[in-house]
Amino acid sequence: MVDLDLDVVRPRGGEAHVEDEDQFAERRVRYGYPDGVVEAARQTCEWLLERVGPERGGAVEPFASTYRYWLGLVG
Repeated sequence: MVDLDLDVVRPRGGEAHVEDEDQFAERRVRYGYPDGVVEAARQTCEWLLERVGPERGGAVEPFASTYRYWLGLVG
């Protein structure tokens, strides 16, 4: 697993946005992220922004039940 630095943040009462794009751009060059990885990271940020953004009232929690699968793997 690799942390690509891009973080979707929605502060309480605020609008969702992407943080650390500057770090992402810097490390993309330093570590030579392939174009496919960069595109997937940006698409994932857009996906999250759409789900937690104001047009949905910020009511969708995209990971509300995903953790159950992973917990099931460890017992």
